[in-house]
Amino acid sequence: MTAVPPRVAAGPPPRAPGPVVRFDEMRVGELLAEGGEGRVFELPLQPHLVFKSYRHPLPRRPLEELVSWPERIADAHLAGRVRASTAWPAAAVVGGSSPAGATAGVLVPRAPRRFSVRHRDGTTRLATLSYLTADPAYRQMAYGLSLPPAVSAERIGVVYALARLLEAFESGSAPVGHGDLSAKNVLWSLARGPEVFVIDCDNCEQYFRAGVNGGGAVRRRATTPNWDDPAVAPGANPGVESDRYSLALIFLRVVGAANFPIQARQRAGAPVTVDFPVPPALFGEPRLGPDAPVWDLCRRGLSVAAPAERPAPGEWLGALEVLLDALGAAGVLRSVWAAQGGGGPSRWSSPAPTSRPSDVTLQVVPARPRGRTRWSAVSAGPGAGGAAVTGGVAVTGGVAVTGGAAVTGGAAVTGGGARSVRGARAGGPAWVSAAPIWPSLAADLRKAAAWWLAAH
Repeated sequence: MTAVPPRVAAGPPPRAPGPVVRFDEMRVGELLAEGGEGRVFELPLQPHLVFKSYRHPLPRRPLEELVSWPERIADAHLAGRVRASTAWPAAAVVGGSSPAGATAGVLVPRAPRRFSVRHRDGTTRLATLSYLTADPAYRQMAYGLSLPPAVSAERIGVVYALARLLEAFESGSAPVGHGDLSAKNVLWSLARGPEVFVIDCDNCEQYFRAGVNGGGAVRRRATTPNWDDPAVAPGANPGVESDRYSLALIFLRVVGAANFPIQARQRAGAPVTVDFPVPPALFGEPRLGPDAPVWDLCRRGLSVAAPAERPAPGEWLGALEVLLDALGAAGVLRSVWAAQGGGGPSRWSSPAPTSRPSDVTLQVVPARPRGRTRWSAVSAGPGAGGAAVTGGVAVTGGVAVTGGAAVTGGAAVTGGGARSVRGARAGGPAWVSAAPIWPSLAADLRKAAAWWLAAH
């Protein structure tokens, strides 16, 4: 089956500017966040919206046309998906320090509270995809979160909701591309069933045959390392095909609960091989077998050799609906439809087998059962003046997480039962300490996880 290319309009539609708000008519509240493009403020009189103030004013016309873009989607259900699942720009803000013909910022919907998670320590954070792209056991240990296991219906439902939204993105009078569907820009919730909420949509671009934004000036769009499309040349902007790459990558990382770092090899022009672990209980399910449609979609979607052949979001819908139904999760489908404003099964059928891309190999393998690690604290014995080394790991005055290292002036973490570990000097055996290790270990893990989330 030939991939369905994104629909491209012949030219810009008749201009239908969206709402415009003057800066001096707003009451701007406290600073909520700050990034490379600008700062985000709350609006006390409009708590459902936030004001994104640009560091550098942007051209006014493209943003006004982006504000009104959902109104030009003929299908009301598709337009409803955009309204329900995105922080779509609500109004351009003019005035202030911005010159004529430019915008000072934009008003966007605030993410609903259900798109957040509460950590063990009581802090609340946006529910970014980062929480779903690692072993749920690690997230439980670091944050106290209970997340669905890999290859669960809930995880597949999150990807299904995103695919339905991207189908709407490609359905307007001119398709739009987000270009940065990274962990930080795609929020999720399971409170009402699987949902997504895509932010940073004021960076979306419309595509016409005459060029981006009807031939207007093209601004450089930011992308996120480890989530960007390797097929996009340095200095170039991502297009609709990049969102299709992101959809395939998100399927791997969210459904597989793992990172799958492949972009560096793809950017170097090397072929990649992905081993996707499927839990033993599901390994015999035909819809997850080696020849299942979802794996063909992944291979084609991740291909750098043929980005124009990446499957359209609609092609994913049929395959994911069949997969969820086979897993007995028809209720997940209904909850996604309800959360996105209604609708029903897609009109797309599962894609027919196609020739596999030469640069992506995907193999389904049985997931190995994860052993349960027992941790013990080990402290250095009298006379051990230096760092003990076991298995090639030496730590002084800190915490080591290893298979059996001893530490001077700190704690070592060993996997398994207590062992006798010799110190750096002769005659200095170590012994098992009754000191609790979980508080210090958990604190270090939380710091590392917070750094990782900030970087992604």
